[in-house]
Amino acid sequence: MIVYEHTYVIFDVRKGPKVMKETLNTFGEDGWQLCSIINVGGEKLCAFLKRGEAAEIEDKSAEEKTELMNIWSDKNGE
Repeated sequence: MIVYEHTYVIFDVRKGPKVMKETLNTFGEDGWQLCSIINVGGEKLCAFLKRGEAAEIEDKSAEEKTELMNIWSDKNGE
């Protein structure tokens, strides 16, 4: 399973695309990925970003099975 973090960045379109590119590249170096961009109020853009890591999911049923096997198995002739 992948667990995602989300964030956003607001850009002023009057500052041009260079600021957007540099900012998005900087975020990208930290593992952030651009998901979408929406226009806010005509002169602003809101960029939504996400990054994720694979998270280990504990299989409790497997742990329970191992515990039961240890309880009910014939160890050392007991």
